[in-house]
Amino acid sequence: MSKCVKCGRHGLFLFVNIHTGLCSECQKKLQEKTVEIPQSPVTERSIEIPTVYIGNCMKSRLIEKFEDIKLKCPESLPDFSKIDCCDNVDFVVQDGVVSAKHFNETLGFVIGEHLVSEISKSLEQKRPIFSQILGYDDKTGEIHIVIAFYKIINYDYDQYTEDRDASLEFETVGYY
Repeated sequence: MSKCVKCGRHGLFLFVNIHTGLCSECQKKLQEKTVEIPQSPVTERSIEIPTVYIGNCMKSRLIEKFEDIKLKCPESLPDFSKIDCCDNVDFVVQDGVVSAKHFNETLGFVIGEHLVSEISKSLEQKRPIFSQILGYDDKTGEIHIVIAFYKIINYDYDQYTEDRDASLEFETVGYY
């Protein structure tokens, strides 16, 4: 008589695998458990807004930041397969309307008088703007971004000056 090593059942007509010692029911349960692959955890990314922004031989200091700005949806939704969290966002001002773009694709429109005026002013004065995609919902087309505005504090900031700048040790530095 055959006997299953797991459930302990035995009998003349009970099929037991000679390699595993398990009956057909226990073997099936074991295979079902191994087929269930746990979902890999979603990797979380975080956006760290730099307090000092360096680029184009200039050093800029953070003056104002907005950590969750909802964009007004455009008429046609962007291709969400090309968008990822933490991607950079650019701005274009046309007729007083500020549109947020990722490469050449319009993500949405910035609403709020203060934000529109700050973005317009920064673009006119050629001040750096830090902006990245915080998150999005591809079903509703809702996109949230982070925006930070900077004031240029040094117009002659080259690699030599940066190497000797001790104040950067305690700052979050970003490069553009």
